[in-house]
Amino acid sequence: MGIVVLAVAGVMVAAALHLSMLFLNNAPANALSRQHAALINRYVAPEFTQEWQLFAPNPQASNVHVQARAQVLVPGDPGRPGRITETGWVDLTALDERGILHHPFPSEAHQNELRLAWTNYIYSLDNEGLPTGQFGNLTQRLLLRLAVDRLEPRVDGALRAVQLRSAVTPVGAPAWSDQRVDTRTQYLVQPWWAVKAEDLQ
Repeated sequence: MGIVVLAVAGVMVAAALHLSMLFLNNAPANALSRQHAALINRYVAPEFTQEWQLFAPNPQASNVHVQARAQVLVPGDPGRPGRITETGWVDLTALDERGILHHPFPSEAHQNELRLAWTNYIYSLDNEGLPTGQFGNLTQRLLLRLAVDRLEPRVDGALRAVQLRSAVTPVGAPAWSDQRVDTRTQYLVQPWWAVKAEDLQ
């Protein structure tokens, strides 16, 4: 009886180690898999090599916020022309997050519309930072309209131009890890885009 119990325990330990090795091999890189990379590779290759990732796409390692500011035409007094003012940066992602924070059934658009539009726009840029093809131009117009939709109720005047940027802040390493991560926020600033009449509809 004791031999059977020992055999079952040995099989369970071996199965747990096997599954742990495969998990660490296929999971996105982390402190544990980096620390034991040589051991994991020796165990997995070549018999258990996988051609797929456990998580697809990989979990984000940075917090990306889309921000915008606007040039606004403020009407003047009778007989005096209006003037152009510039707003500060408004965190559009934070506005969306506040809108869904306590919402029991947030819409897919509120959760992902802005993020996906920004991601698609960035992927459409060429080496000079310009959107390429019809897809890039359409994505730029979508981003502009999303920004206008969120900024217009917050300004006192008529929107004339909008500028967007991303604020990318890497997620810090856990306290138990020896990995060093630069958590300073990096900005990717886009040029000013003119607001047309159709963007305000």
